[in-house]
Amino acid sequence: MFDELKPYNSGYLKVSDIHSIYYEECGNKDGIPIVFVHGGPGGVIESLPRKFFNKDKYRVIIFDQRGSGRSKPFVELRENTTFDLVEDMEKLRKLLGIDKWILFGGSWGTTLSLVYAINHPNKVLGMILRGIFLARKSDLWWLYEGGAAYFYPEEFEKYISILTDDEKKNIIASYMKYLSSDDKEIVKKYAKNWNDWESSIVRLYPRKLEAEVTDYDIAIARLECHYFYNNSFLPQDNYILNNIDKIADIRTLICHGRYDVDCRPSGAYELKSKMNNCELHIVEAAGHSSMEPEIAKKLIEFTEIW
Repeated sequence: MFDELKPYNSGYLKVSDIHSIYYEECGNKDGIPIVFVHGGPGGVIESLPRKFFNKDKYRVIIFDQRGSGRSKPFVELRENTTFDLVEDMEKLRKLLGIDKWILFGGSWGTTLSLVYAINHPNKVLGMILRGIFLARKSDLWWLYEGGAAYFYPEEFEKYISILTDDEKKNIIASYMKYLSSDDKEIVKKYAKNWNDWESSIVRLYPRKLEAEVTDYDIAIARLECHYFYNNSFLPQDNYILNNIDKIADIRTLICHGRYDVDCRPSGAYELKSKMNNCELHIVEAAGHSSMEPEIAKKLIEFTEIW
């Protein structure tokens, strides 16, 4: 990976009466504009996004989505939908005086990148995507309601163990109820369980789970649940593939781990099969996380060949 980029510009963009989003610019001011679209929803800017890019080649834009990271207010669910985030990206592009940019996203970041591209195709130079998540009901069922449990039954049993039998009939809705509680201890308990489940399955070789419940744990659990309880606020169940004709000719490079249990490789294959200028690279010795060595290697390869 490259040395970590340091921001040469940062600030807040007020995007609504409620929300202000935090953003940074790194790299070459005159380079190819590329925007890092983080996952989650509820992810946060860390050091990793600054290591994928050649500082001489790219003008890298990184931002925290509504309710996430340093954006304000923290974990605010009002006025926080997919199309709000899409328009935030467009406002940020205009603020920075960028004509077109490359979208670089993983997991939920692929969802948001694709929805942005569908709505603003003439502002997209291309897309570099990792771990495709099409946000269909079938994708949500797979991840949160039972599909991935076939591969991680012990972890899934722990995930649902704090729910009653009736609550297990709709796991996302049940978690939403508890994560919306005014009782901070209840929120912490269910946020920890929610995050432990996904953390257990995102890598080919899972890492040890953290014992502490952080503000980040609460943020990502509440925001993910908020979005997925509402079917990602998309107007149709298969919104992305139903609108793929609008972006079919945009140059797109995709990598997806063969053993990605979080977001199934079949979604990446379906997307690629409907696009005209798309390369799909299945990374054999990898799961979902961008921190897995072979995934990171492929992403850097993509940025170097652009």
